[in-house]
Amino acid sequence: AGSAGSEGELMTKGVVRATLAARAGALFATHNIMDGLRLPGLLRHYAELATQHGHVAALCIQENKPGHAEEIAATLGGRYRAHHDLGAPRLATVYDADALTLHCSEVIDLPKIDVIPTWQRLYIASPEPEQKHASLLRFERTDNKRPLLLANFHLDAAGTNHHRGRQLHTICCALRRHWGPATAVIACGDTNAFSFDRRRASAALRRMLAPLEHELGAMDVGADQDRNTHYFWRANEPKLGQRIAVFFGQFGVDFPCRYDVLCTNLEVLEHGQVETLDSDHDLVYAALHGSAGNFKLKAATVSDQ
Repeated sequence: AGSAGSEGELMTKGVVRATLAARAGALFATHNIMDGLRLPGLLRHYAELATQHGHVAALCIQENKPGHAEEIAATLGGRYRAHHDLGAPRLATVYDADALTLHCSEVIDLPKIDVIPTWQRLYIASPEPEQKHASLLRFERTDNKRPLLLANFHLDAAGTNHHRGRQLHTICCALRRHWGPATAVIACGDTNAFSFDRRRASAALRRMLAPLEHELGAMDVGADQDRNTHYFWRANEPKLGQRIAVFFGQFGVDFPCRYDVLCTNLEVLEHGQVETLDSDHDLVYAALHGSAGNFKLKAATVSDQ
């Protein structure tokens, strides 16, 4: 952990451990795989994540394409399953079927912008606003039969951070509808919280995630370090905006931000991220204790207003 080496080695950065007992925690992770354009280079990271940081309970994938989540599940082992809803196939969740029982899932429609600003059309694939979704999965832990809500999301790259905040608030409201005093909550994914000013991007991200903390007790596990997770110079995609970003990245010009987050009301034993050069996003993970941590205390402060 905390090691860095050649490109052929696992590069883990921003690792925070509270105790060596983290090995006993269940690992949850999120990763935007950049359409899986370089998926073979990513697969080893998932296998090494389990080897170096413990049992992977679930991995949320954004920018999934047909067959990719299934290939990731096969890499992790025979007990892993890949799930995605027909209404949101770009969001997939790979989970350990021996540790988690999936009861149901639903697709949440997120607020949609009216028009894509002209300058953003350089890197947005569609000229028309896209309907974005979140995937909400209701699990039961097989060891203690406790419910677990998992939200996997990919917020709009188009529009403003205020717009993305509205999308995240919609996700929070959906989680609230299924919320209970013994319910574990995990919300993770790609926020696209961007600003050319890194400090403003961090402030915007805090505002966006505030409803999850205030209403569900779900804390942003990476807030203490606030490390960048997205790099334009790694966006080796065919769209014009990405090609321009990769070109200027060769000369050290980039505007990295922390897009990828994992928020939870569970006790965090370890968290960090893995540098994945075959995607423009790093992989973010957290080892979580099986109990709901401070969830009951936070639940008492939830308002119905």
